[in-house]
Amino acid sequence: MRRLSRVLLAAVFLLFAFALTQSISTMISLTQAVSARTGAPDPRSRHISVFLPEQGTLFFQQVRAGVKSAASRYDVAVSFHPIGPDAPEFRLAQYSGIDGAIIYPYLSEEEMLRRLEELDSHDIPVVLVEQDVADDWPWTFVGTNNFEMGRRIGTRLLEEGEQARVVVVYSDKSPAVASEKELIELGINTVMSDRLDAPIMRRQTGLNPLDAEALTYQLLRTDPPVTALVFTDTDDTLAALQVIIDLNLVGQVQVIGFGITDAIVDYLDRGVLDATIAVNPQRIGIEAVRVLVELIDTGNAPGYVDTGVEVIGGNQ
Repeated sequence: MRRLSRVLLAAVFLLFAFALTQSISTMISLTQAVSARTGAPDPRSRHISVFLPEQGTLFFQQVRAGVKSAASRYDVAVSFHPIGPDAPEFRLAQYSGIDGAIIYPYLSEEEMLRRLEELDSHDIPVVLVEQDVADDWPWTFVGTNNFEMGRRIGTRLLEEGEQARVVVVYSDKSPAVASEKELIELGINTVMSDRLDAPIMRRQTGLNPLDAEALTYQLLRTDPPVTALVFTDTDDTLAALQVIIDLNLVGQVQVIGFGITDAIVDYLDRGVLDATIAVNPQRIGIEAVRVLVELIDTGNAPGYVDTGVEVIGGNQ
């Protein structure tokens, strides 16, 4: 019995030692990420860390590009780190010695607020991008006004001049938009009011790019028929348009997509896509760096920076 107790005690000790080693290793790697990669001290005086989900979507690629562009302009050293339930870097950021952080909130609201308060207690300025958090404390925010996005969607839908049955398809691939469904739909309702034939319907896709394809087949077979589909992710838009082409339903359902890519523009020009929602992720990255540098240098910065949104039609 004593031998078993000793074995269990040894196992617990080894697990504790392993966890401690991992935590120390993460702290060291995060600290080194804001130092020179060549072994020499980095001549730049400000070091910021950017925490983004590990999704390789075009949106996050363009945010990163904007951050890099602005970091060069403001002579800032920058490092990128994942954020999420399984990413320890953000939990240890308060100990890393960084001068500031740009964060896309991608944790539960309770944990997100706790981590933000920890950074604040260590006097580390923070800028949130594209997705805000509900808190009494006004965290600095740079991104899209989703109520305005809804208004612009509603204005485009009104141009059809008919009673509309609208489905908005949110996606795990665009979590900032999906987290503010109510604001988007409030914006649509504000413009359309009695022109909606039924309450706005919500659907959601996951990270699998095939989700939108299956969902579109399903939605096009509803009775009474859907008159307008609004997508909030570029990949979902492209998958849905291919289904509409395959079913020979081009022009029979109004489709508002998301993003500006060569494929999206081609569908707009061909009349397959009625309009697309255009946000500016590269500007989000640029403005986030600008505002954070201002916070670091002066302690003051705008509390909210709206980076704009447009709904661009095929005839524009």
